[in-house]
Amino acid sequence: MVSQQKHAPRVDRRSVEAVRALHLGLVLIVGACNVHSPASTGDASNQQTADASANHGDAGRDGTTAADAPMQPIAILEGVDRAGAFSTTEAAYLKTTYNVMWTGVYIGGACSAGSGWSKSVLTALNASTGWSFLPIWVGQQASSICGRDTLTAAQGTTDGAATAAEMQVYGWAPDLDIPVVLDLEGGTYSASASEAQAYAQAWRDAVQAGGYLAYLYSSSTAIDAFDDAGVAFDGVWPADWLYTAFDSNATPADVTTLGSRYPGQTRAWQYAGNVTTSGAGGVDSDVSDLLLAPAPGGTNK
Repeated sequence: MVSQQKHAPRVDRRSVEAVRALHLGLVLIVGACNVHSPASTGDASNQQTADASANHGDAGRDGTTAADAPMQPIAILEGVDRAGAFSTTEAAYLKTTYNVMWTGVYIGGACSAGSGWSKSVLTALNASTGWSFLPIWVGQQASSICGRDTLTAAQGTTDGAATAAEMQVYGWAPDLDIPVVLDLEGGTYSASASEAQAYAQAWRDAVQAGGYLAYLYSSSTAIDAFDDAGVAFDGVWPADWLYTAFDSNATPADVTTLGSRYPGQTRAWQYAGNVTTSGAGGVDSDVSDLLLAPAPGGTNK
């Protein structure tokens, strides 16, 4: 994507998956008991819920709508990302033409090239299209990618704390199951594998200590290596450009390079880059099957 305190305990994958499974089961039970009232289980600011889908008339991958689909806290959804913020007109075009329901949001970081993103912009996008979001912190990178290349655990802690603080500036309060993504380019891992891991792990710990879910955007190679070394994230977003345009059949489960890592609803996938559109210019095409961020002020609890 680049146009370039006290640590939380290490993530135990088995515990994380067990909690997710329990949470999903409880949500489905509640949904079944309240099928007559979709609003009772959803946050209207988050299109992942049946309530938001009903408000905006969106159909799922199988053509069902909120009226006939089971209530799910997470769904497979088309997404986009680019450095510059989208206008509501561009968002409406992407939603209508490609069924896009979320966008990446550049909230900061030493190597961020993002522009135009703000709390008010996100509020307007959600109000007009029902979009959800993946906040992105573009971290330190290899010197060949960005002039900020302090890939140390200490810098990761500093940047993770800054990420958590910036999330609150955007209106996302802590301890509400809201995710934020570390953008660590594949080239950064290739250039300095051990340093990149130390930085990413410390960033993760600081973000989780600050009350947010910590996701990682990178190459599948980096994600696999971190996971094999016991450095797991709450979700991952590999960049693997197997397509050159939007494809409604692509799913995060198709990223075979991850193997059995991050099963279930813990993946997004950037499957095409620099896709030209007539109504929104160049964008990267994504698909997700994980928890997204609601509109500013919203919650995933």
